[in-house]
Amino acid sequence: MRFSAVQQKEIIEAGNGRFVGYIIDAEVDENTGSITAFLVAEPKKFMSFLQNDEHVRKVLISDILVIGKDVILVKEIS
Repeated sequence: MRFSAVQQKEIIEAGNGRFVGYIIDAEVDENTGSITAFLVAEPKKFMSFLQNDEHVRKVLISDILVIGKDVILVKEIS
């Protein structure tokens, strides 16, 4: 699966169904070259250019439960 295809999927917490955001970047282990985590942010809302603090969350690969056609279900993110 290409990274661009994963970026288009919504990230949803499986426990409560809460929308977390979309993948904006990946964290890669330098030694193995494997992805260890995805960085996820909510899409910018209208007039958000006035606010500069974009909340980015880290979702570990081990926290991913299911990768579906349109969504990725993850464990609850703290």
